[in-house]
Amino acid sequence: MDNGDQLISVIIPTFNRAEMVCRCVQSVLDTQWPSLEVIVVDDCSPDDTATKIKERFGEAVKYIRNAKNSFQAVSRNNGAKIATGDYLFFLDDDNIVDKDIFREIAKAFEDNPKLGLVAPMAIHKRPGKENLIWALGSDFNRWTSQPKDNRPNLPLEQLPAEPASYPTSYYPNGFMIPRTVYEQVGGFDEKYVQIFEESDFGWKIREAGFDAIVLTTARTEHHGFLEPGCVPELRQLGIEKPYRTYCFARNRLRFARQHFSLPQVLSVALVFAPLSAVYYGLVAIRNKRPDIAWAYLKGTLAGLLGLLRAD
Repeated sequence: MDNGDQLISVIIPTFNRAEMVCRCVQSVLDTQWPSLEVIVVDDCSPDDTATKIKERFGEAVKYIRNAKNSFQAVSRNNGAKIATGDYLFFLDDDNIVDKDIFREIAKAFEDNPKLGLVAPMAIHKRPGKENLIWALGSDFNRWTSQPKDNRPNLPLEQLPAEPASYPTSYYPNGFMIPRTVYEQVGGFDEKYVQIFEESDFGWKIREAGFDAIVLTTARTEHHGFLEPGCVPELRQLGIEKPYRTYCFARNRLRFARQHFSLPQVLSVALVFAPLSAVYYGLVAIRNKRPDIAWAYLKGTLAGLLGLLRAD
């Protein structure tokens, strides 16, 4: 992958964020990687995303629109279906990437043929969290299903000079993989719909025998997105919308069933899931969102019932 001789397809799902996705696309084009394909997957945005993308970028960007609002897993797979690149870079639309991002990631793949996933280090730029590193590697506690991140929210100025990479099991926000790896693991599991689909994807890559890393020399600014009326505390927990909350609670248990041992699944199902339903429910009610509390409870029940399924 030396000197830009292999094509990178950058797949950017978006929904109702016309200005934000345009800034993201522009940052990707500004990297000036010689062989670049940019694909915007519009998840049926009601705003003017289509118009702005086509007017601003023309033929420089491939624009597709989902048949219906289908969320992240479907959007990423739809983008991959039309991608022609040797490598696929899945990127959330609230990012501004560094100019050297592809050169650094390409070098990592060249240096280590066992790599199946390389994630650029995400640096928060949302007001109140500026210049905090998302994490230097992401995983889960197998007995509780809680995230187990390496130094989350580390101030950028405290980043050690070495090492230049950290092992990870998955990474949110953005990551690149060889097309052959995407095909080998079967893409994103669309039954997750949203939440945990990228965690499942990363774990499948690791379980297939590939390495996965967060690369500190490849960086992206994560600006975040707060919708009008969003409660910051609920957004921080990932439960700002009822359906997202439902998926969050359900998919915790689905993820455990697919990747944890039986004793670990029982620990999550019998102890952690009920405690989480109580905790998240109380937080939602404190923020005057009983609909969120109800959505989390329904998602937990759906996840528990899903433990009996064979898929």
